[in-house]
Amino acid sequence: MVVEIGRHRRPASPVGQAVLVAVCWLTVLAVSPYRHVSPRVHDLALLVHLGSMVIGFGAVLTVDWFGLLWLAGRRGFADVLSTARGTHVPIWAGFAGLLASGALLGMPAGPKALAVLVIGVNGVYAAVLLRELTRHPEPPTSLLVRSGLATTISQAAWWTALVLGYLNSRG
Repeated sequence: MVVEIGRHRRPASPVGQAVLVAVCWLTVLAVSPYRHVSPRVHDLALLVHLGSMVIGFGAVLTVDWFGLLWLAGRRGFADVLSTARGTHVPIWAGFAGLLASGALLGMPAGPKALAVLVIGVNGVYAAVLLRELTRHPEPPTSLLVRSGLATTISQAAWWTALVLGYLNSRG
């Protein structure tokens, strides 16, 4: 295998990525009811969970902010794409950290668990849209509409998981 600087291997298919997200999500749901961790491990898992939320959701908010700036005419479309490409790893690292630490925190409530699955699957779709947007210097309206819908779904799912996680932690 020859590796060239600046060249990346072709990503896995979106279907394969979505299946991987679903398998990881199902694993957390299967493991979390049987977790038996000490209070110290629980506290550490909670710290990782909160840190992962900051990293993943913070990166999502950054991309969406640049999108709003573009809509307001204060940034170029290339800035939005560059920001989205640059936050790809923190978004997925945050999501993975949430899943891993969530397995140690106990069974998530049904709606929160569903919101987490939506975040992951929608993230796979958003990556597909990013690749399509990158190929178009002047993206077609239909692609922008699909991107707007994916952004709206993302925001709704992240905020739902955040609020429900907070409410579940209180009682």
